[in-house]
Amino acid sequence: MAMLEARWKVLSDLLVELRSRGADVPAEVVRDLRLSRSLIEAMRASPGHPELEAKAEELMLGVEAYLLAEAEVRLGPDRAEEWGRRLEEASLEAALGPAEVRFRPGLPRDRHWVRVKVSEDLPMDLLRQLASEEGVSAELQQDGFLLVSGDEGKVKAFIRRLAKHIRGQA
Repeated sequence: MAMLEARWKVLSDLLVELRSRGADVPAEVVRDLRLSRSLIEAMRASPGHPELEAKAEELMLGVEAYLLAEAEVRLGPDRAEEWGRRLEEASLEAALGPAEVRFRPGLPRDRHWVRVKVSEDLPMDLLRQLASEEGVSAELQQDGFLLVSGDEGKVKAFIRRLAKHIRGQA
């Protein structure tokens, strides 16, 4: 649900920017965005209804497709790509959970690293598979996070693949 909320926020911001640039967004697109927000609120009030999540996701995918296409026309390809990255980052940040600022002993100092919360959406098997394919180490920590570490480029490649997976799943 956090991932849907994060994506909804970015889509809402994009809609505002497009309207400020004179875009005439169809009423159906605005309606679908509002309805997806209502479904997210319904899921918060009454969790355990996967059909609500599926419908919200379906609505937001249509809104995303329209708004990104309109952004390419109104804002140019570079800005449209930036908005696409914002959507990916919002999904990834929501999936990874809030950033912790506390000091954590045992983190590697000589390598780049990222901690990923193991969950139903990001199962251990998938995370380990992506880590091994990218050539980074993956170590489960006691708090349920997977510590992924290695060369900077490989860790970034792992994060990109994880973001792609999350977007493909969403």
